[in-house]
Amino acid sequence: MKVVVVYYSKTGNTKSIAEIIAEKSKAKIIPINLLEKKGRGTEEERLKEAELFKQALNESEKADLLFIGTSTSFKQAQSKIRRFTKSVNAKNIGLFCTFTKDVGITLTELEEILSENNITIIGMQEFGGLKTGQFKELVNEERKKYIVKAEKFAEQCLEKIKRTEK
Repeated sequence: MKVVVVYYSKTGNTKSIAEIIAEKSKAKIIPINLLEKKGRGTEEERLKEAELFKQALNESEKADLLFIGTSTSFKQAQSKIRRFTKSVNAKNIGLFCTFTKDVGITLTELEEILSENNITIIGMQEFGGLKTGQFKELVNEERKKYIVKAEKFAEQCLEKIKRTEK
């Protein structure tokens, strides 16, 4: 089974969750933004991001399961993830997001976009309460809660795919 994780991370929290999901599901992982970039970035950085975006779309078409992850910005998915979701052609998708205080319409907005394109959403998961870049700084017990939640989400999505293939 081919699994791909595509994500947008602003401060590293979504990246950390994406890495856990990718490891658990033995997936290829593709960021569609550069964390180090500030503002619009340089021309070279914008070209690199455009390449990552294209690569993510290409890999997604071949995947049996695609995870899409985003940080939440003003209670919405990041604009680049919304654009990716509108362009993606995948069989099955698991959506996840990270947020500080309020998830807003982050996942429901992406769900609507995918539903309009007749793409099956097999799971959605929120990872809330994370301050800017906080995941890597969490102490073991608190960190473990997020790890277990991310691994369980990956397992549940993989199980759904396996059941539908039978």
